Formats: sequence, C-alpha cells, structure tokens
Amino acid sequence: MDILIACFSRTGRTERLAEVLHAEFEKRGHTVARERIEPRKRKSRWNLLARQVYQYPLFALGLLFPRFRRWWLEHYHQPEDDIEPLAYPDVRAFGRVCIGGPKWAVISYPVARYLREVKGLRGKKVGAFATFAGPPFEVFEIELLFVPMGHRLRQAGATLAATVGLSSDYHELFLFPVFKVLSRLVFGRPVGSFSLESDYGRQKIEEFCAAMER
Repeated sequence: MDILIACFSRTGRTERLAEVLHAEFEKRGHTVARERIEPRKRKSRWNLLARQVYQYPLFALGLLFPRFRRWWLEHYHQPEDDIEPLAYPDVRAFGRVCIGGPKWAVISYPVARYLREVKGLRGKKVGAFATFAGPPFEVFEIELLFVPMGHRLRQAGATLAATVGLSSDYHELFLFPVFKVLSRLVFGRPVGSFSLESDYGRQKIEEFCAAMER
C-alpha cells in the first residue's frame, strides 16, 4: 500500500515520530512518501504564546464542563499559518494518509492550514499523530487535539482511522517541570515513560500502524 506521511515539526521531536512511523510502515511492506509541512515564516515562541493565551480560560471551562468542551471543540476559531507549496497537493494516489504535528493548545497552525489546502482526502482513512509536553491526559492532551482533527477530516470527507500522541519531553515555554510533577501525581510514572523511546511509545506506534492497515 502507498502511504503518505505529512508532518510539521517545529523542534524536530514530531519529525522523529514521523521517521519512526515511516520505518515501521516500511517494515510492514508498505511504500512510504513524505510531505514536510513548512510554514512560510517561522514565528517565535512568544508570538505563539500571544496567539494562544486568549484560549486558556476556555480550556479551563472545558475541563470543568464537558458539555461546553464538546461545543467549543466544534466551534472554536482555529488559527492558521501560511505554508510553503506542497510536494503532494493532491493525495488521491495514496491508500492511506498520516498527518502530524506538535500540539499547540489544539491543532498546530501550519497543520490546520494543511488540512484546508490539501486535496483528495475524501474517502480516505487518515491517521493523526502528535507530540506534546506532558503525559497523555485524556482530555487536556488527547481530546483537545484529536477531536478537532476528526471534525476537520470529516468536513473533508475523510475518516480519522487511528491516532497516536506521545510526550516530547520538552516544552518551549519552560512548563515542562509542571508536566513532570503532574505525570507523577496522576499516573504515578515519569513523563518519559510516555515518550517515543518508551515501551508505551513502541506499543502505541504498533497499534497505530496496525489500525492504518485495516
């Protein structure tokens, strides 16, 4: 099967996840092509913070009130960044498409633009992958990212067939110590035990690739 892996990576950590997925798919006998989603202009971490900060009170409300969270994840305004021309602007030739990037509160801005620009997703099974600073909190990390991804893919006529989210062991705004403490408190495990190199990470990658083969 021909598989496209499209990835935006700001610090190289999500790119590393894309490389591991590439190798796993090839080991399973598939042909893999790569699309690097590149913003036209790289923004500073402080620019990103300024563009996200208004959402933080809404995140807090969403954590407290699930009904509001479900509504907000369908209707929130998703910022986007301009991206460079794509190597594969139409993906109809591929049997499966995998799309990934870091979690920026919700969908990273270059990935959001990619989802709007790329053609040929209708009828496709799509896998979404991501890295984020903390452990895989079901709401704060997994739901806030992959639920909006699923909404946008359905609007494009595609199906979200599989997801994988792993800790990057890093946070650009120096909040990583907070996630280290939360990981111990909530999961009783270090945040590194949810990273790409962990047993958890290897298991999730195998599950993701197997789901994309179905």
